[in-house]
Amino acid sequence: MAKKNTAQLSLFAETVYEYFILLSPSDPIKEEVDRMKELLHGMIGLEPFNRNSVAHVSLFKTEAVENGPVVRQVKKIASAVAPFTITLAGHEVLKHGGVSRTLCLKIEDPEPINKLVALLNPAPQTKRSYRQTSILDKRTRAKKIIHPHITIARSIPTADFDRVDDLSAFDISGEWLCDRITILRRIAGSTGHFSPVSEVVLGG
Repeated sequence: MAKKNTAQLSLFAETVYEYFILLSPSDPIKEEVDRMKELLHGMIGLEPFNRNSVAHVSLFKTEAVENGPVVRQVKKIASAVAPFTITLAGHEVLKHGGVSRTLCLKIEDPEPINKLVALLNPAPQTKRSYRQTSILDKRTRAKKIIHPHITIARSIPTADFDRVDDLSAFDISGEWLCDRITILRRIAGSTGHFSPVSEVVLGG
């Protein structure tokens, strides 16, 4: 029996996609965030990636070779989650050491979002081990808890950010009914734009 040519098979490897699961604000809030981006750009100048990004609340990212499993998993969880209100509570600044700053909008009650993420992307369960462990064993890391927010501009060099004397112009308030989850994708490992895949309705 002839052997398979594994080198030839590798030429037809499946494309892996990076999926970005997020919450999309109402159009009025997106427009307000766009206005604040331009305001900040007028103060200190912003890179194109900051000016062009669309307002959103990040949930998590994952990888897969096709849409089906990702969409089905999100639909399964979303069907059991009722729509909820997201309220903004002014600005906040995230510090990345002494290198850069992120200016974003604070979410008054992040708990419903954190619960949604825990359902969509649960931490892996560690199996109980009965063998003797040593200090050489790798310690299992706890899953990072997200900090839900809407980014106005990220990775701003600290020297530039410190030129902004007054941040009160970014203290907006507002709310929207979160009734769906948005799924985007791009080729894994690329830096291109994410393309729409699906919008999954909560409680549907």
